[in-house]
Amino acid sequence: MGRRWMALLVMLATVGLVAGPRTWTTEKWFEKPRSPRIANYRIEAALDFEHKTLEGRETLSWRNTGTAPTQELPLHLYLNAFKGPQSLFVKESGGRLRRDHQDRQEEAASWGYCRLLSVRLDGKDLDGHDGEDETVRWLKLPRAVVPGETIHLDIVWENRYPRVFARSGWSDTFLMSGQWFPKVGVYQGDHWNCHAYHANTEFFADFGVYDVALSLPNALGLAHTGTQTNFVTEIEQDPKRPLNVIWRLHAEDVHDFAWAVMPSESWRKPAMYEYRGVQVFYYIDGANRGNFARHRRAVENALRWSEEWYFKYPYPTLTVIDTPKDASGADGMEYPTLITASSVAFDPLQLRMEPELVSLHEFGHQYFYGMLASNEFEEPWLDEGFTSWFTHKAMERSYHAVMSGRRFQVGTDFIEWAGYWSLPSSDPLTRFGFKTLSGQGYFITAYAKPTLVLNQLEAMLGRPVMEQVLRAYAQELAFHHLNRNDFRRVAERVSGRDLSAFWRDFVEGTEVLDYVIRGVKSQDVLQGGWLYSDKPPVFAAPQPAAPGRVGSITLERRGGIRVPITLWVRLENHEEQRLVWDGQDRWITYEFDSPVAAAVLDPDGNYPMLKDRLHASYNPKPIRRGFHYWAQMVWGAVAGWMQGCGIG
Repeated sequence: MGRRWMALLVMLATVGLVAGPRTWTTEKWFEKPRSPRIANYRIEAALDFEHKTLEGRETLSWRNTGTAPTQELPLHLYLNAFKGPQSLFVKESGGRLRRDHQDRQEEAASWGYCRLLSVRLDGKDLDGHDGEDETVRWLKLPRAVVPGETIHLDIVWENRYPRVFARSGWSDTFLMSGQWFPKVGVYQGDHWNCHAYHANTEFFADFGVYDVALSLPNALGLAHTGTQTNFVTEIEQDPKRPLNVIWRLHAEDVHDFAWAVMPSESWRKPAMYEYRGVQVFYYIDGANRGNFARHRRAVENALRWSEEWYFKYPYPTLTVIDTPKDASGADGMEYPTLITASSVAFDPLQLRMEPELVSLHEFGHQYFYGMLASNEFEEPWLDEGFTSWFTHKAMERSYHAVMSGRRFQVGTDFIEWAGYWSLPSSDPLTRFGFKTLSGQGYFITAYAKPTLVLNQLEAMLGRPVMEQVLRAYAQELAFHHLNRNDFRRVAERVSGRDLSAFWRDFVEGTEVLDYVIRGVKSQDVLQGGWLYSDKPPVFAAPQPAAPGRVGSITLERRGGIRVPITLWVRLENHEEQRLVWDGQDRWITYEFDSPVAAAVLDPDGNYPMLKDRLHASYNPKPIRRGFHYWAQMVWGAVAGWMQGCGIG
């Protein structure tokens, strides 16, 4: 027994040496700043949970990193999107967004707002005006702020949270506080980038340091961005509110801050597991607690693959919220160091959507959106698209399929594939998110098409080179704002390839890649008929002649993208041929000395974006499914469902 204990102690000591000492504290994460830290916030706020209101004040420290002075400063007031039906958000969404809808519009509790009470600079009150709507307030500064100068604004405001509909709000005993504080826009060059809150768009902000003090009723559990810095020895009571406690929170090199509350025991004592040096907190309540193992595995897979493919997740903490069923509008969202990813209590088919796919996707945003801070208003595909591609690859590596069985399998990019081909030519990837044709068009432009485009780029460059491209892109541009030209520049440099044609066809264009086998023919070779030379004509009955039978195949380009494509054919005489068509014309016919036995367009899979694989192949004897095959399919599905329910 003594030897076993000694071996255990040695093992634990070895693990400690391998892991190394912790280099962060709750008050200080990084020895050196990882970002420019342009916009820094010190916030004090008190929540009235009963009335779903919040009183807040903040000091915003903002540095002009542009190339010109500015005498105005815009603040995002995102919650004003839910102030009334006149907002751009409600007009554009029609009260329906993200698988949710705005309920009971006739009730005041369904609506909310963010109301500025005062903004002061150098002791002076600032005036301003609204932008496109009340989700942006443009402040007039008393003097021009020159490049390199830092100013400090004192802001007082109040919130009323709406019933949860899109990302932020409350439902029953749950409240999600996202986009909850006045947040400065982004100053680039000599102009501000600060769009109103549209339905088909998300966010764009500068990196900074956040120190947040929240006064909350002591019955609530809190999930939050960042680390908690107090409660080390005792709970800090709010001297102004006897039933409240103060939570002090800290986050570095992030560009947003979010939190949620719920009066649940599992929220007051969340599950915490450390993985790869990251403290992961899981807030799961109710019937979904049985899915905790699936949730944890998905999050740890995400941490693993992101570290191997891009770089190690640098923050010390990650919060995972399994949102309640009646708060689905807040589900599937990403904030720095915090994601919402719900699960389902009853999943007989073991569909890897919730929590696996959602957890992987929302964690992927910690890189694309979080640390690679692209403009989600103007180029949503650099965020949602790259994250969807990461999700597809991580799901493929971890689970192989969204749903799989012996006879049936749903690929990990099936949703994006089906979405893209439902409306493939609506918008280019370069379209602003809020200017797409429709909500469906936004999904295709932001999520679906980019996933397939990145698949196409990987097929073109090869997996090893694609991995090098993504690693260089992530590491070089982390903690900076970026655009599509940055990705192209890195991809061309690392691969050594000119991507102008690819960029034209797949990023900036709206045409589709659609080649099909239009028809296959075969006919007998005959000789005979009237024969004559210097003698009178003689008739000879037609007779078979070598090679006996010949064949032909006609290819058609139905889409607008013109690329060289390979045709593989096997003839009845067992000869195989590979031909390359340049695709410049609309069709071409190839003739052979033997009938075609089989044919496939793009046999090497060089074009994942090829639309119609079914009609890009040919077999003269189509597969027929008999009674036994279909009976086995049906019984297999029924048996799998019963097993998932715990029967049999």
